[in-house]
Amino acid sequence: MAPGASLKHIACIMDGNGRWAQNRGLDRTHGHLAARSAFEAIVEGALDEGVEWLTLFAFSTENWSRPEEEVTFLVDFLAERVIGRGMSHMHERGVRLRLLGWEDPRIPADVMDRMREAEELTRENSELQLILAFNYGGRRDLCETVRSLVSRSVAVEEISTETFAQHMALPELPDVDLLLRTGGEHRISNFLLWHCAYAELIFLDVLWPDFRTQHFQHALELYRQRQRRFGTLVPGSAPSPGHPADDGTAWPAATGHPAQPGRATLLGLPTTIASHLGASLLNGLKETARLALLQLSEDAGRTRRPEQWR
Repeated sequence: MAPGASLKHIACIMDGNGRWAQNRGLDRTHGHLAARSAFEAIVEGALDEGVEWLTLFAFSTENWSRPEEEVTFLVDFLAERVIGRGMSHMHERGVRLRLLGWEDPRIPADVMDRMREAEELTRENSELQLILAFNYGGRRDLCETVRSLVSRSVAVEEISTETFAQHMALPELPDVDLLLRTGGEHRISNFLLWHCAYAELIFLDVLWPDFRTQHFQHALELYRQRQRRFGTLVPGSAPSPGHPADDGTAWPAATGHPAQPGRATLLGLPTTIASHLGASLLNGLKETARLALLQLSEDAGRTRRPEQWR
């Protein structure tokens, strides 16, 4: 395994159900039905590899805009066939199911009850923390966190990456090590924006219903070839000529002749840009909290945060 390539948290965007069905001349709902085996494959794979956290993007806050028939089918399918029928086996395997997202009046009461029952049934399990992101969106997660900080009157100077994380929907959720997406698309689709700051992104062409153990193993092989630097240097290595220092120092001063960027400099740009973006994000969140505090009325501390899955 490459330096820094330990694997604690895998997140997966399960994409391709609709296209799988359409390629076969079937209704899109058949793609969701066929995805049951893929769900089992990734859970079993995570258990076999000793992964502690597995987060699956089951239903986003944007998915409500899909056709009503498909939304109804998908919500019922998750509750009955994935959680309902599969929970006994997962419970025996030591899987703890946890939900990440927000309650919504469009979710049927019986579906919510079944999900809560599954959470309660598996509460004491510890082999694998299976997080089902249901009615979840990364931007809303960040917005709700800022609201939580404001409603609790957290002082601006006390806001740090640590305190910010403590006010998120699931504070104990660790950073993502590997973000896997099936279906051939190359984007993260508003999923775990905060937690994917240093995630390794792996995109597979296989459509989700066709995903099996061999695809999971292939993703792990690709991941283990990566060198995770987290903005620093790999031990034993040295900065390449023309590469900006990783300690936050400025770019070298210009000489009389404009220097052409070398290959090492160009390769280092993503890390440099990511570091600055991270600092800018935190500073922007602090400023948002400060402005919100100034505009709050005296009863801001009593503002009720939208109900979350617990």
